[in-house]
Amino acid sequence: MRALQIKCSKKPLLSVVRSRHWTRKMVYVLLANKAYKYKNGRSRIIYIGTTARGAGRPATSAVDKASEAFADLHGVKTIDVHIVTCGKRKATRSWEELESALLHTFRNLYFELPKYNKQKGGASKFFKRNALEKSIQKFA
Repeated sequence: MRALQIKCSKKPLLSVVRSRHWTRKMVYVLLANKAYKYKNGRSRIIYIGTTARGAGRPATSAVDKASEAFADLHGVKTIDVHIVTCGKRKATRSWEELESALLHTFRNLYFELPKYNKQKGGASKFFKRNALEKSIQKFA
């Protein structure tokens, strides 16, 4: 019986870069290499999520969503993970407020949620609308 051949990829499949923004509770945005068509334009954003269960979640989520995207979205070859953070407030889950506000803003701009999001999000009194729009358009 012939021995099986071993093959290794030349490029890394997943790279994790240390960032001063990396905290236990933060919001992350998954971007495809191609813009996805929404009702009111195109955006590279395919998912906005939060690290509710700790800092390892962006990598896990990226792998899960990437598997779905590679099967569903034509031409998607890479998915980037970007971190979005905000300051802290007493007795406020600011990272959840930020995720909700970003989803709400995305929905207002593109008339639908990112491809792999299910929850709608809501308006927030903690963040300025202009700052949220800039954050979303930065990734578009």
